[in-house]
Amino acid sequence: MPVFISKIINDRTLWVTSFILVIMLFFGSVQLQDIDFQTIGALLSLMILIGLFEKEGLLKYIAIIIIKKCQTTRQVRLTVFLLVFFGAMLLTNDVAILTFIPIFVVIAQKINIKPVLPIILLTVFANLGSSVTPFGNPQNIFLANYYHLGATQFLKMSLPLGLISLICLLLSGYFFKSDPLEDLTLTVPDIRVKQTTLLLIGSVIVLAGLLHLLPIIVSLITSIILTCIINYKNFATVDYGIIILFIELFLIVGGLGRIPMVVSLFKKLTMTDMGSFTSGVVLSQIISNVPAAVLLSAFTNHMYAIYLGVSVGGLGTIIASLANLLAWRQYQQQTDHQSLAFPLKLMAVNLIFLVIFVLFGVGLLMIAH
Repeated sequence: MPVFISKIINDRTLWVTSFILVIMLFFGSVQLQDIDFQTIGALLSLMILIGLFEKEGLLKYIAIIIIKKCQTTRQVRLTVFLLVFFGAMLLTNDVAILTFIPIFVVIAQKINIKPVLPIILLTVFANLGSSVTPFGNPQNIFLANYYHLGATQFLKMSLPLGLISLICLLLSGYFFKSDPLEDLTLTVPDIRVKQTTLLLIGSVIVLAGLLHLLPIIVSLITSIILTCIINYKNFATVDYGIIILFIELFLIVGGLGRIPMVVSLFKKLTMTDMGSFTSGVVLSQIISNVPAAVLLSAFTNHMYAIYLGVSVGGLGTIIASLANLLAWRQYQQQTDHQSLAFPLKLMAVNLIFLVIFVLFGVGLLMIAH
C-alpha cells in the first residue's frame, strides 16, 4: 500500500472531519466555493518541497556536522533544541521532528543520557519555532493567505512570540547537567550536491510564491518539476491527508457560516481580542490548532489574537498540535517503548509551557493595545 494512502487511512482527525462533512451534506449548506484554493496550492507546493528536503537529507547533514562539534552534554541538548527551533521555521515543525528525534535517540544511546525530557522539549520548541514564519506550519500558511499578510506584516506579528520562545529555549538548557563529552562518533550522511543545489534554487521560487511575491501556481509547478527531476518517488510519500483535511475544513466552516445560531455563538466568542485569543487556546486543546485557526478566522478580524491563540494553543493536550502526535509516533518507532508514559509526560510538560505562554500571550495582546 502506498505511504500516502496508509497515512490517510490512519489519520483520525481526517476521519472525524469526514464524518462531520457527511452530516453537513444532508443539511445542504456545503458549497465548493468555500474552498480557498490559494491556501490549498500553497500547502501542496510546500508539502512536495519539504518531502524532497527530507529525502535529500540536507537538514540531517547540517545537524550532524554541527552536533559533532559539541563538547558537553548540555551543549548537545541546546544545539539540538536550537536546530529544531530554527529548522521548524524553514521546513515546518513536522520535518524538524521527523529529522531530529531519530538523531537525538542515537546520540542519547551513545552518550548514555535519558532521551524522554529532551525529546519532549524538542517537540515544544519545534511547535514554537514553526510559529515564527508564514510557512512554518499549516495554520500559518492559512492565516497568511486568509488575512492577506505579506512576510513583513507576518514577522512583525510573530517575532515577539519567537523571541520569548528563544529565551525560554536557552534557559531550558540550564536544567540539564553539563558533563564533558568524549569524541561523539556520528556518521555524516552523504548528500547529492547537484540535486541539493537544484533543490535550494527551486526553493527560492517556491517560497516567493508562499510569500505572495509570485503567483502560487508558479510555486506548485516548480515543486512538481523539482520532484520529477530530483526524486519522482517523492510524489508517493507526500502527506496528502493535510490537503484533504483543509478542503474538508473549508467546506465545514463555510457550512457553519450559513447557520445563524453558530454564527451568533462564534461572533460572541471572538468579539474581542481576548475572547479570540482564549477561544483559539481552548479550541486548539479539543480539535487541534489547525482546525481551530480555520474555524475562528471565519468569524473575526482579530487576526493577531487568533494567531497567538492557535500558536500558544499548540501546547497542551496531545492533540493540540498534530506535531505532538507525530513526536509520540516517532518516539515509539525509535525506542520500541509503547507505554502511555511518554504522552502523559509530554502533556504535563506541554501544560506547563501552555500556562507560561498564555500569560505571555495576554501580555503581548495588552502591549499591542
